[in-house]
Formats: sequence, C-alpha cells, structure tokens
Amino acid sequence: MIIVSQDKSEIVNFDEAFRLYADNWSDEDFPTEPNCFCIRAEKSGDHMTSAFLGEYATMKRAKEVLLEIATHNATFNLFKCSDTEKQKRTLEEFLKKGMMFDIYEMPEK
Repeated sequence: MIIVSQDKSEIVNFDEAFRLYADNWSDEDFPTEPNCFCIRAEKSGDHMTSAFLGEYATMKRAKEVLLEIATHNATFNLFKCSDTEKQKRTLEEFLKKGMMFDIYEMPEK
C-alpha cells in the first residue's frame, strides 16, 4: 500500500516503512510547545530516513489517522488474499466511489 503525504510532496510504501508514529512538532523558536501533532514514517536502511506525512491539531486526531492507516492496510491485505470473484466485486465497489484502496491519502484535518 502507498501512503501519500498531506501536502502531496511525498509517497511512502507502507511495506518499506520501519515505523509510522505520532509525534509532537514544534517550531525551532518554541521547542517546548508543540505547534501541532504530526505523523512521521521512518525507513531503515544504510541510514534512517524520516518522512513528515501530515499534521493535526491534537494528538487524539493524529492517533485516529494512524488507526485509519492500519485499517486501510489490513483491508488491502485481506483483498489480496481473497478469491478472484470477490476481488472483482470489491474493486468495482471502490471504483464506483472513486476510491483506490491500495493508496491512502493523508487527510487534511
């Protein structure tokens, strides 16, 4: 599954992410007070890289988005394990709604 960042500037392959997590984000001028709560993805390799996927007003909302990502990925994995007829029906339903369930777009709010 692919995750598209909130500002559409980054794409992260869920299967290649070392971890996804909610974090405080602060401006350098005010490092002790979070401006927002964000979701980051880390990828491990020769060196650890981090992608900023989205920002939210509360930690509660950031955690809700993390759960949405996990649920979306579980649904996609279930689809991949389904028989061909069920995949066809499911795909038709998603396409009618204008959705691609192998892509998760970070919500704006």
